[in-house]
Amino acid sequence: MRVITPCVPYDPSETVQSYASRLSFFHTGQGSARLLQDCGVSLPGFAAGHPEELTTFATAVGEQIGLLQKGSVRALSSHNTFRGEDFSRSVLSSQVRQFCPQCLREDGPPVEWRHRIIWCFLPVPVCRRHHTSLVEVQQEKLSSIQDAVTSAGGLDAADASTCSVVVGRHASWLHGRLMSSSWSEWLDGQSIEQVLNAAEMLGAILVHGHSVRLGQLRRLERNTALERGFGVYEQGAEAVYAALGEIRDAASATAVHAGPLAIYGSLYDWLDRRSQLIDPGPVRDILRNHILNHDAYAPGERLLGKPVTERRLHSVISLSTTLKVNRRRMSRLLQKLGLVPPGATDGETGRLVFPVEEVEQLIRDYETAVPLAHLSDYIGCSHSQALSLYRAGILSPLIPANAPGAVRRIIFARRILDKLLERIAELPLPDDTLHEDVLSIAATCQRHGGRTDELTKAVLEGKVVAFRVRGDVRLHAVRVSTSSLLAARKQGAK
Repeated sequence: MRVITPCVPYDPSETVQSYASRLSFFHTGQGSARLLQDCGVSLPGFAAGHPEELTTFATAVGEQIGLLQKGSVRALSSHNTFRGEDFSRSVLSSQVRQFCPQCLREDGPPVEWRHRIIWCFLPVPVCRRHHTSLVEVQQEKLSSIQDAVTSAGGLDAADASTCSVVVGRHASWLHGRLMSSSWSEWLDGQSIEQVLNAAEMLGAILVHGHSVRLGQLRRLERNTALERGFGVYEQGAEAVYAALGEIRDAASATAVHAGPLAIYGSLYDWLDRRSQLIDPGPVRDILRNHILNHDAYAPGERLLGKPVTERRLHSVISLSTTLKVNRRRMSRLLQKLGLVPPGATDGETGRLVFPVEEVEQLIRDYETAVPLAHLSDYIGCSHSQALSLYRAGILSPLIPANAPGAVRRIIFARRILDKLLERIAELPLPDDTLHEDVLSIAATCQRHGGRTDELTKAVLEGKVVAFRVRGDVRLHAVRVSTSSLLAARKQGAK
């Protein structure tokens, strides 16, 4: 195919459709349809960014196909693509939807007007060059910048509809991204839409509250929200996580069963239901992690499209269900353990959560607990001796039972009792060189006086020498050195 001459260079800041219009005006004095027809290019296919039509056009005008591809938006059935990234049509439009009249004046006469690529990004309605708002094109499906200006009443009328704005860092970032400049590893690893959408939703919640609806905001209000959100989002995942904490703290939801929609508002709604077409990026996992670190979810429950693999937190309700204990009783139980503030109301208690590592031991202890009636058999002593150790605090019950409202059933954590038995197992065995009386705890108390709890404590603390007989390693296997006991008492009497 013969290359059209003279050649008019392509401006990388403009769309391919804009370039085709300038070329056509230069060579034919008419719109782009005439030139595309002469080049054998389908107008609908070219407008939709079809690669075949773009290749034919590049060959005809003598431009590099790779350069033109960077200025072309491919329209697919459900979304657009641009430079290898997917975009929803509410974010990126190949049509002329907004423009800066001052930029067009600088281009020269209408035949030289360029439709800038950056104007195709609808969430950024500002011109970073002139610090003004862009003119919104009310008429739909306009592919010509000249037609768009005409629909706005001309450049003078368009100028009158603009206003001065403070150009935020988000506009500078978008400009740099289109120029292939690096900003940060965090943002460079995400698509343009992922950054714009996440920043806009985050900022909208921070500025307008949980129930904000982006569609009800004016264009510059959305831009302000985007600017606020981008200031947080560009700092990275930790800053986003901290902002989610701010959003959570500002939530007005107080009900026990308030879900993440009430707590995180439209941000959660977007990530849960309205971001299915375009992957929202890392913000979804950040929010998911924030929820799991603040609310109780059981393994298998689905959250933001994924099943929960492990429980991180327990609530009073989940604990009462797991332990099969009445919720009010569980609340009192947790108060005794110091996990719930004394006097907390039902509603306050219902909203509390507890790290699994703090309460999972309680669950295991509760499920394997030894009741007071079986305590003597478990540690190997008489019932009266077991009561003595319990009343002296040497064996503490799993749930303190000495306060108003305490649970009636006194139980002991098996692991605590096992530690006592392990300590007994560490006592040495008597050998043949031992020529003194060694008596059981009960016999020692009978012959030399004293109480079971005091003597047991002295043995466990190593203040009185003791041994154990072979075989059973429970309390009735302990043998106390009489001479050591008498020496300890004599030393204590001084």
